[in-house]
Amino acid sequence: MDAVETYRRRNMWHNRMRGEATDLSSHVVRSQAIAEGRLWARTRGLEHVVLASDGSVESVTPAPTS
Repeated sequence: MDAVETYRRRNMWHNRMRGEATDLSSHVVRSQAIAEGRLWARTRGLEHVVLASDGSVESVTPAPTS
């Protein structure tokens, strides 16, 4: 399933498409990364997954319904 993930790596927060190596964006502030990840997901009609620092799923915002 396609989704936008917000995750932590090397003391920064990043957004990427699930399964991709390339980041869509990088942020120092977690809340900014989450807000932008949610926007990326909404504009693409995908769910947004926030991963905790340990890699576990912290939250999932479902894809918007039309």
